[in-house]
Amino acid sequence: MTQTMYDTGPSSTPTTGQDRAAHRRKLAAAGFALAVLAGIAEGVLSVAAVGAQGIDGGLIMQMAVRGVIFAAALTCAWFLAQGRRWAWWALLVGLGMLGMASMVVPMAAELAGGAGLADALGGDMSAALPAVRVVHIAFVLVGVVAMLRPDVRASLSARR
Repeated sequence: MTQTMYDTGPSSTPTTGQDRAAHRRKLAAAGFALAVLAGIAEGVLSVAAVGAQGIDGGLIMQMAVRGVIFAAALTCAWFLAQGRRWAWWALLVGLGMLGMASMVVPMAAELAGGAGLADALGGDMSAALPAVRVVHIAFVLVGVVAMLRPDVRASLSARR
């Protein structure tokens, strides 16, 4: 068979169960990596909204802690894409449960206290923050849903 300039070679569509599981693992890892990027954007918007006069030791410490968490999450996402079971657990518990709760519970409390949806999503700080926060939550959900597929769990290895 001859190749034309339009032939892209072998299909990129996964064909076997193992290929599909690896594809979904990478989708989960990408979802978490994009969630981290959205989290970084949230931090930048929050610091910009506070302005230079509001930056103090507490804010610097909060950004440092976020930086460590984001670095760990990106590392775990990379290892999840490689099929490491421990990374699956770290992302499920760390971002899928604790991280999601740290975003959703305060918003729910604000909504229960009478705040509007935009304000509960951070709209009182920045007009862009609600959209970025929704994207952040959506990417975490993409990662969690993809990683919870039975074929993904079955494809994980403790040794890889």
